[in-house]
Amino acid sequence: MVSKKRRSSATVGQAPIHMSQAFTHFFRLPLELRQQVYRSYFSTLNLTYPHMGFSPLFLSSRQLYSEASPFYWENAKLNFKGTKQLVDFLTSINHETLCKLRHIAVRGFPFPLYRDTEAFGYTTYNFEHVLPLFPGLQLSTLWLGDPFHGKWSAEDGWGHNAAYSAVDELIKSQGFKELTYVVENDRFLMPVRFESHDSWSATNTTDSTSGTHEPEPRHPQPSTWDSMMKERDGPSASVKMYRLLDGNRRIPLETEFETIKEAIGKGDEGQIEVSIKRGTNADHVQKGEPVNEWAEGLLDLFKDLSWKEIKEKELYVEAEACPTAHL
Repeated sequence: MVSKKRRSSATVGQAPIHMSQAFTHFFRLPLELRQQVYRSYFSTLNLTYPHMGFSPLFLSSRQLYSEASPFYWENAKLNFKGTKQLVDFLTSINHETLCKLRHIAVRGFPFPLYRDTEAFGYTTYNFEHVLPLFPGLQLSTLWLGDPFHGKWSAEDGWGHNAAYSAVDELIKSQGFKELTYVVENDRFLMPVRFESHDSWSATNTTDSTSGTHEPEPRHPQPSTWDSMMKERDGPSASVKMYRLLDGNRRIPLETEFETIKEAIGKGDEGQIEVSIKRGTNADHVQKGEPVNEWAEGLLDLFKDLSWKEIKEKELYVEAEACPTAHL
């Protein structure tokens, strides 16, 4: 007769005997073949934060857990609602696990922070400024959704500029081999003229009475971004643009994007996808080096305070409800 204590130890923390026996034939396969099975299986996982615990498969056998767990983070795709949730996760794992992550999808909401509790105003950092906080990050793929455009966004010139400059900065960034940046429409490619902080115009006329000025024209895209990437990484690097239509049509914009000259709302339909690929032999590991003074300021803040302390002191400003209001 098995005592309660023995029954508990036989079922908690280890697999039932029949489960271990179920893998007997599987473990007779060569290790390399078993590892390929683990990679294939975990690559089908599409996990959404905060539900990113280990797979139930790990409970079936100690040997399977030992063999398969190294392939979990390297193959599963991790999805995050926004920048804050990504920072929550990346600051909760150890450096070894962070270095194993390979596939992340996130909407790049602004990341506004007060410097301290006495600060009068806060500084808004963008997604590209957050990456240097996590040295060792070496993603194979990063999918980044633009938060400043679309049906539920209060689109304005500040959002257009934020989306456009994000591509400029991400081309200089580290931490990924391939990045897909998706914007809900093409209006971020329009030239923007600011009349004040809360008004803007997409026309090319100059109004001498209002003090506004001719906007700087957008550079031809994707050719300019592609040249920047090739100058950095060599001829194998690339930046391409596509128009996404009807959910399944992906039309390449192979030449120079024609700058839209009409007023807002007159752009063509369909999302714009910007595909950034680092060079074949490029070192894409995040080194923790800021790409500009904004990223440097964020790094300095995180040297003084942990993310937990920043939240406890209520220095983080929620920006997901209206992203453009914080630019």
